[in-house]
Amino acid sequence: MMNSEFRSSPGRLRQFSIQNPEFIIIGLLTLVYLLLPTQNSTLDAWYYAACVRHGHELLLAHHLLYNPVGWLWVTALRAVGGDVDTLAALKVLNALAAGGSLLVLRQLLRRLRPAGTTVWPWLLLVGASFGVLRFATENEAYILPVLLSLLGSLAWARYQLGGWKLRHLAAAGFWAALACLFHQIHFCWWLGLLLGTAYYAPGAKLRALLVYALPALLVPVAYVATLPYWQQPLTVAALWRFVFHDYYAGTATGSVSGHGLLLSVVNLGRTFVQVHGSMLALLRQYPALGLVGLAFLGLLAYAGWLLGLGFRRRNQVVESGTVASAAVLPVVLSHLVVLGLQLLFAVYSEGNAEFMVMAPALLTVVVAAGLPWLPPRAVAALGLALLGWNLAFGLVPSHYLRFANTGIAPNSPLLGQILSEPTSWFLLDNHNLTLNQLHYHTGRAEGPANVLPAPTLLVQRPGQSPARFREWLRTQLRNGHRVFTTGLDGPQLLDRAQLVYGNQNAELLRGFRTVKADSFPTAFGPYYLTEIR
Repeated sequence: MMNSEFRSSPGRLRQFSIQNPEFIIIGLLTLVYLLLPTQNSTLDAWYYAACVRHGHELLLAHHLLYNPVGWLWVTALRAVGGDVDTLAALKVLNALAAGGSLLVLRQLLRRLRPAGTTVWPWLLLVGASFGVLRFATENEAYILPVLLSLLGSLAWARYQLGGWKLRHLAAAGFWAALACLFHQIHFCWWLGLLLGTAYYAPGAKLRALLVYALPALLVPVAYVATLPYWQQPLTVAALWRFVFHDYYAGTATGSVSGHGLLLSVVNLGRTFVQVHGSMLALLRQYPALGLVGLAFLGLLAYAGWLLGLGFRRRNQVVESGTVASAAVLPVVLSHLVVLGLQLLFAVYSEGNAEFMVMAPALLTVVVAAGLPWLPPRAVAALGLALLGWNLAFGLVPSHYLRFANTGIAPNSPLLGQILSEPTSWFLLDNHNLTLNQLHYHTGRAEGPANVLPAPTLLVQRPGQSPARFREWLRTQLRNGHRVFTTGLDGPQLLDRAQLVYGNQNAELLRGFRTVKADSFPTAFGPYYLTEIR
């Protein structure tokens, strides 16, 4: 009996795999997100984690509800399991949200694509895109609103394809508005569905618009309710300044320029494929990664060949009847508008790569439903190529290797030195990252005043110049203040900072004596703390 059951298990497993490939793909991708969180978190990730850990500045204007939900999540985990690392717990939350996004996308594609056609290759393509992989393994505020916006799109598709029932339209408006409270950029998604409602709603369009738009009142109500938290008066002027706080503070900017357009094209590509200066260093250290590049090119060529065959046979698909119905067209075109609005805003935001994280899902909705003749094998090959490349050059190195090392950790010498020597100056490469790490580890929201940017960035502050910086430095040394920097002799990765600034720190410190005081290991060599004398 036991032998019979054992022999039948592979058969049941194979049957499950055949019948549920979409759930298998979603499960495997979610497992990847959970198992490969980055250990090279961004300065924003550290800041949000510090706010959640210590209950500081939870209600941030640009993504109002992200930190509160993170705080609830961490509080629940602590109630169940005791001590919890906040940063790690928030990465788990994003990993689960990314898996949830794929589940919702599955439901949406099943409604949009012809019956009996394959969906799992599209899920692989989206889930393996670098933008999704990157933010599913980091504590940033971009994955949760994608999940909510996709829920809005699913409800809107149900409205459009299921008899124009107003309850579906109200649900679409609710989810799309809620997404805006998790990140303001999703206003573009909400607006796109509003325009789709205005154009495609049958009969009483005004009623349809009101049903969709009414839940959006949640957004101003939430912002008004937040004003007392920041000790702001309940006035229109205070509300306006709070909603657009990041623009008034200068942390968010907008303009259209040739540089911004070029950056937009590059970052749109990076939303699908990891491209970074660390790749050259990785190849030098691990030459076998070149095989991944060859496999990537081979899969791209195979996918291209299959796409060519599919294009030539597209008329046969039409004749066979396995095409999307005309009812799907409003959903496709409305999401094409959403995609266009999101990309236009990303371009306006100087090519902000973070504002393109929703592009893979939106593009998939448009293409998978609008071009059903695309061969599933071509999509699967492309998804597999992206997964292999992005794991090899993105997630796996980011999880196992330390690219930079600020030296800030609990009980670390540098942490103690910064806190115990308030008259010493620390001119650090990424001083905001250090300040946020200090916030996370110490619970002090106000960073120490002795932490400043590296010389290259310090001289760019208003009223500063190389001559004034050198004079300031001489004054500090004459007065007996020690000055340290991390801007010398570290690993030279071919990143944006290296391309823009080069070795300007050394030029600015020419004429001063420098002595290495400490070092911090990274995957590409030690990172030095140097004393300037």
